[in-house]
Amino acid sequence: MTRAEKNLAGLTSEFDDLNVHKNYLTGIKKDELQSGLEALAGCFKSIYSGMIKKPQGYGMKDESDVKGLVKNMNFIFLAGRTGTLNKGALDINGNAFAAALKEAKVTKPERYFQILEPLGFTITGLENKIETSEKINVNYPDNKHLLAALKIMADAVAAFLKANSNIGNYYFEMLDHRVLENVPAIEPKPSVEFILSKLKKAGRETVTVFYEFINPMAKCGIKGSIGWYWTVTFTLKSTKKVIMSFKLNLDSHEVKLNLANIGKYIGYVEKLPAKMIEEIKTNGWNCGN
Repeated sequence: MTRAEKNLAGLTSEFDDLNVHKNYLTGIKKDELQSGLEALAGCFKSIYSGMIKKPQGYGMKDESDVKGLVKNMNFIFLAGRTGTLNKGALDINGNAFAAALKEAKVTKPERYFQILEPLGFTITGLENKIETSEKINVNYPDNKHLLAALKIMADAVAAFLKANSNIGNYYFEMLDHRVLENVPAIEPKPSVEFILSKLKKAGRETVTVFYEFINPMAKCGIKGSIGWYWTVTFTLKSTKKVIMSFKLNLDSHEVKLNLANIGKYIGYVEKLPAKMIEEIKTNGWNCGN
């Protein structure tokens, strides 16, 4: 998968479980922030889809151009970071914005405003160069809370990145609202439930069956990337031995069972849904797709 495909697959689009620290709710209610995040997710979805279909329209060499994608998203991130909210709009000081873009190595930044306009953003005050624009006003008439959501996410992620310099802008690109749960920000810990929510339906259903079986008898450990692939291991509480593991990607899944503990599975296999039994028969104890 390309970075744009990964971002599109992993993008948070529903925020019903939004949990926000009170410090982020100054001047905005939780339901308003949720509405703004949902609208912003819609814009990100359009951007990632566009990058897949026509990457050149986003200043990218091709769909695999990661640097090009990052420049686009850094432009949006820094607009939120350097901007000031003003009655639902975002006022951006051109000189400060240009300096931040230069530090992030975003070249020819004026072109990125052209990406925002077809999504419903209105931009006024922009001169030929960003740095000569005294005040750039960005508005989004379709949802008056979107720019507040952008500003809040950008500020939260900026604080998080400052304390975790080895981590990229994934949390912003994915709109991972878990960064809003704590002040000061801490790295969100992935849970199996969170990972399952990112998998395709077929993979989610398969892995859930095995997870619900093994979880009561084993301790779970998770390793992997921030948001695209994970290894989940289950260690028996009684023997301290690994009995099962999952290798999970956004578009694939694999369940591995420790054959040294085969006796733990025999009785349970008979109770599995027919689909699961067939998968084991087809792929063996190392099953997945």
